[in-house]
Amino acid sequence: MQPYHKSNLFHIILKSIGIVVFGSFVGIIYNSLSPQGIMLRGSWNARVNQDSLVVPYSYQEDDPPAISLEDARMRFQSEGTIFLDARFPEDYKSGHIKGAINFPWEEFEEYSSQVLSKLSFDKEIITYCDGTECETSLLLARELRDMGYENVKTFFGGWSEWQKAGFPIEAEN
Repeated sequence: MQPYHKSNLFHIILKSIGIVVFGSFVGIIYNSLSPQGIMLRGSWNARVNQDSLVVPYSYQEDDPPAISLEDARMRFQSEGTIFLDARFPEDYKSGHIKGAINFPWEEFEEYSSQVLSKLSFDKEIITYCDGTECETSLLLARELRDMGYENVKTFFGGWSEWQKAGFPIEAEN
């Protein structure tokens, strides 16, 4: 067996780097040409659905429908729509959509008896959380749908879009 020389080791490292560079180049070209490719820049936590709404990547076509900021505002103005804030209680207390009920997804069991008694199977329910990168509103909407609430929708713009638009909010001191 021959001992390695520095020149042999250098050639091995150089060839390895060449393989990695070539493989990366081929991967980037394939990704950019593929309709299922991933974004190389921007938010990887969200995507645009068929209704041109930004939704989390975990959102599926059979999930409760996603609604826009304008749809949420119109539903806010209609009688009988219930908004559920899926954020932590501390976030809810610092500010939320006016009239929304706090139903934190992470504390579902603790809050369920208190909140479910305020819901009705015939009323429209809108879930929301912080914004498009927050998925707790989707998880809450799925849970409610699985419990038999058929008129559930998710407002992925959530608190951040609502507040930015200057729509009615309230906070608890």
